[in-house]
Amino acid sequence: MVVIPVISSKGGVGKTTLAANLSTALAERGRQVLTVDLDPQNALRFHLATDPHGAQEGLVAAAAGQLPWRQAMQPAHGGVVLLPFGTVDDERQIGFEHELSRQPDWLARTLARFGLPQDMVVIVDTPPGPTVYLQQALRAADLCVIAVLADAGSFATLPIIERMIDKYCRPRTGYLGSAYVVNQVDPGQRLNHDVFALLRARLQSDLLGVLHLDSSVSQALASALPVRGYAPLSQAAQDIAVCTDRLLARISAHVSARAAAPSAPASPLRQEASR
Repeated sequence: MVVIPVISSKGGVGKTTLAANLSTALAERGRQVLTVDLDPQNALRFHLATDPHGAQEGLVAAAAGQLPWRQAMQPAHGGVVLLPFGTVDDERQIGFEHELSRQPDWLARTLARFGLPQDMVVIVDTPPGPTVYLQQALRAADLCVIAVLADAGSFATLPIIERMIDKYCRPRTGYLGSAYVVNQVDPGQRLNHDVFALLRARLQSDLLGVLHLDSSVSQALASALPVRGYAPLSQAAQDIAVCTDRLLARISAHVSARAAAPSAPASPLRQEASR
């Protein structure tokens, strides 16, 4: 089992869209994929669930013992298994967050109890910024995918997520590192182009890939389909395919090198901050 949270330091960067499309692309390549929605917005169902409005109960209900885990998971697009967060009121959400605070390794222990196959990929969607959900996801993470935009806001808030990764992931010998995806890249916009060039120079080998600005992404969401299912020949579908292939290559390379190099190297941002 390889646990890959998709995270971001700010909202509106397309994190849930990326989580959904990486999930279906990985499944297309023959990997067994469980996609966990650890975001109270419960929005992943709109990308993946074959019946988005039927995914009213999920992770929170199962965690409370109100629903069997097997029943909380449901078949989704592309052969993915989806565990939705579920629609919960304020009181249930606050109670769940209290339990997560009380049990810092709840997600890691819960996934371990599932007895998933060794080659299974678990994609975890999370809310933006530092939250108890992000802490849980980072404590369970083998590799983090970080979604950013090529704008000043994303660039300025990157150290926030880097500090979280340094705190919860890098001290663990099994952590495989971070992989950044720059979303909505528009080479025709000067500022966007310039910030992307800056990001590429700083992230270096941690840059997994880019998703170009493409209207087929929003059109696919409106149709409740993955991008590849809605527009398989689109630029976005090609970009996601590239990111998926690189992600699989990175997993394979790191897993093979674990014995020789147990500790993940510090990221370029961290190295720069320590100077």
